[in-house]
Amino acid sequence: MEDVTRRNFVLGLGSALGMLGLAACGANAATEEPAATEQPAETEEAPVEAAAAQGISSPILTELAYRTYQISEYGMDSLFWIEGDDKAILLDTGTGTFDVPGFVKANFGDKPYDIVLTHGHVDHAGGMFQFDKVYLHEADYELALSNTREVRANYVQSMVDASDGLYAVTPDMVIGGDDPKAEAPEFLPLNEGDVIDLGGRKLEVYFTPGHTAGSCSFLDRDNRILFTGDACNQNTLLTPIDGSGEDEVSDDQCISGLKKTAEKMLSLQDAFDRNVNGHVGWGPYLSFTSQSPLVIPECIKLCQDILDGKVKGEEQPGMFGGTNLIVQSETGAMQIQYYDWQVK
Repeated sequence: MEDVTRRNFVLGLGSALGMLGLAACGANAATEEPAATEQPAETEEAPVEAAAAQGISSPILTELAYRTYQISEYGMDSLFWIEGDDKAILLDTGTGTFDVPGFVKANFGDKPYDIVLTHGHVDHAGGMFQFDKVYLHEADYELALSNTREVRANYVQSMVDASDGLYAVTPDMVIGGDDPKAEAPEFLPLNEGDVIDLGGRKLEVYFTPGHTAGSCSFLDRDNRILFTGDACNQNTLLTPIDGSGEDEVSDDQCISGLKKTAEKMLSLQDAFDRNVNGHVGWGPYLSFTSQSPLVIPECIKLCQDILDGKVKGEEQPGMFGGTNLIVQSETGAMQIQYYDWQVK
């Protein structure tokens, strides 16, 4: 039981940033994520075992759809290149362990692009210091500014420890952020109802808080893809990773806030076929697939069951002291981690 608790805690750290940690909770069979030994990375010619021996030394680029690419930052998070006729966006900036502008130029040329952040967490906004301007919901400005070099280096080390040496990434690889406020890019507003026009391709912006106060999701109706960041995934974390307490978080960062977000996503169900979250191919699980269609409806049901007192999470040590609760849906397709004061 001690090993299970410790493992859940490690996964809790990952899922605090929206990680796909259900494999360690026995839910692999219920989702689209097969075990790493069953499916190697699509962009790697060598087997996973060989890659692990050498350590993957560059981000993994995967084509998700026409003019749509995912960039796996050493299994820690996913960035997305979404291109239209006139320009593109880079959705999220990762933790900032590699030259993101250089990588974009080398792979996509000189097409103009904007930087858009799904939310302000370390593994999504940590690379923002490499850019002059980023779009982000105002509610996450301060969260993004908390991503110091030390915070990001600590996150990298936690992921190195969890990935068994599969990736050749080290904490000293993080770029910028010694003085976050001085180095921060200009924040541009991102709000519900905004439409990002890339020329022949549009992305609709939806405010989907819960995981953070300012989380946003993006719907590409023409290509039928919903990009959700960490707003609602297989292992959704509500516990604030910056240690904020009950009096410091927004009213949306609770079970009912997450349920409302999932209900919004469900209302869009007819407009998308693929639900792509911010951690495709997490850690050693090199399978690049979209989320199970069970995640959204089971999130709604699980939230309601928690609110009704029908289920309660299993207690485990919280990352910032106190007691953290973790509960899984009946089929195991998704789980939620939360504090007891977030049951409202």
